[in-house]
Amino acid sequence: MARYRFLLLGFFMSVITYLDRVAISVAAPGISRDLRLSTEQMGYVFAVFALAYAIFEIPAGWLGDRIGQRKVLTRIVACWSVLTMLTGAVRGLWSLLAVRFVFGAAEAGAFPNLARAFARWFPRGERARANGVMWMGARIGGALAPPLAAWLASEIGWRLMFVVFGAVGIVWCFVFWPWFRDDPATHPAVSAAELAEIQEGAVASPTPIANPWRRMFTSGNLWAIFWMYFCSAYGFYFFVTWLPTFLMRDHGLTLGKSGLYAALPLAFGAVGSLAGGALSDWLVRRTGDVKWARRSIGIAAFLLAAAGFGLATLAADPLTAVLCLALAEGFHDFSLPVSWATVVDVGGRLGGATSGFMNMASSFSAMLSSISAAWLAATFGTFNAMLAAAAVTYVIGALLWLGIDPTKPVSD
Repeated sequence: MARYRFLLLGFFMSVITYLDRVAISVAAPGISRDLRLSTEQMGYVFAVFALAYAIFEIPAGWLGDRIGQRKVLTRIVACWSVLTMLTGAVRGLWSLLAVRFVFGAAEAGAFPNLARAFARWFPRGERARANGVMWMGARIGGALAPPLAAWLASEIGWRLMFVVFGAVGIVWCFVFWPWFRDDPATHPAVSAAELAEIQEGAVASPTPIANPWRRMFTSGNLWAIFWMYFCSAYGFYFFVTWLPTFLMRDHGLTLGKSGLYAALPLAFGAVGSLAGGALSDWLVRRTGDVKWARRSIGIAAFLLAAAGFGLATLAADPLTAVLCLALAEGFHDFSLPVSWATVVDVGGRLGGATSGFMNMASSFSAMLSSISAAWLAATFGTFNAMLAAAAVTYVIGALLWLGIDPTKPVSD
């Protein structure tokens, strides 16, 4: 079926997104050495990407609602691929900050637009699973990046490593642009039978809505989603920024071993993403209760993620620490497809903008996570304080799920 071919394209886009994004965490020790950057300065490098990502999330999601995901996603992937390559050309702190800021702006809207496209190409009972595949791809990309980046950096240097990773996204654009259509009804590969399945509970085509921003920013439901996702991202960004450094600094691993160990939590996340989406869709079909099918998974996953971070602070060896963090990441990702299916349901015709609003929360949280992790490590001499802070934020996120209702869209 055509929608599963689109799902495959979305999967590979997600792989490439995190392949490019996580690579800098592995390159961080080499970048810091060659550019003479302190731990705190690298924290700002990580944070500036998140700042730009936050600023442009809603505009990029809204643009997809207005002109369609085909144009927006192609532009996003092409631009971030070029900027990945340019990361290898930086000569100092300021050029690195500039490139990473523009990188964040260019990549903003990637997942909101992909989630919005899934809402138009998949019936309601398959959307969480489709989002699960999207996030499984992101985690596979994140899991592949540490060992692959460590190997490439040791073989050809971190500068050429970024050039290799950037080239992969360019190839994706040449496949996606000629094949994809915003409306599945206009795609020659979509049969009448498949179209009837897709249109069961499908999100409407982009049309103007009166006072869209007022509807969004006055929705208590959407604000609960925003702060839930803020809590979700605080701990997660440790995996894509400081985890290799944590393993080298706190547990004495080499660069090569830290790359292999750092892949494990994201590999668990890939399994969690797929399982969470599949379970949520099964519960929706089995019970017909969308609200609790989504909410119960969110609460349970957040509490178990908090337990994983808390246990990691007690680990005496790197393997135990990584296994605890793998538990945390696996359950964090178990909730992701539910979060994205929920925000698209709540957004309705504003699904791209509401997804961007939710993902903006993760970017603000990423900034706080990147900088606070560096500060806490410098203050306490260990990253364990950061892990404890992450455990607390996940407990708060679990409580916020009690105020989220996917059956109340803002666009009605």
